Amino acid sequence: MPGARRDLESLRGQLRLALPQRFADRLLEVEAPAGWTNHALEAWEKQLHRWEMTPQTTEGYSKAEVTAGGVDTAELSAKTMESKQVRGLFFIGEVVDVTGQLGGFNFQWAWASGAAAGRAV
Repeated sequence: MPGARRDLESLRGQLRLALPQRFADRLLEVEAPAGWTNHALEAWEKQLHRWEMTPQTTEGYSKAEVTAGGVDTAELSAKTMESKQVRGLFFIGEVVDVTGQLGGFNFQWAWASGAAAGRAV
């Protein structure tokens, strides 16, 4: 942007628009740009895209918001949610390997898959 400020607070504000606030703040504590020239900012951007993060601990499955896996959708009827291998066995909601964004999508999937199975019974 023409006339955009090139300083840590301006960068922090822009990062907070794209990332969670605490993450943006911590990122700048650990990996701030070496300078404010075009070259320095381009180098920082490239470094940021290659940045790897390894969690040291988790709060376990009791606090997990996202897990992967479950019954493969290829093994189910898309119309009824019935197992293709065991007649009369239905799978719905989070037990099925379907992923989506946080924010109520899992509720929608649970209701929709439950409705499909319910209509089939």
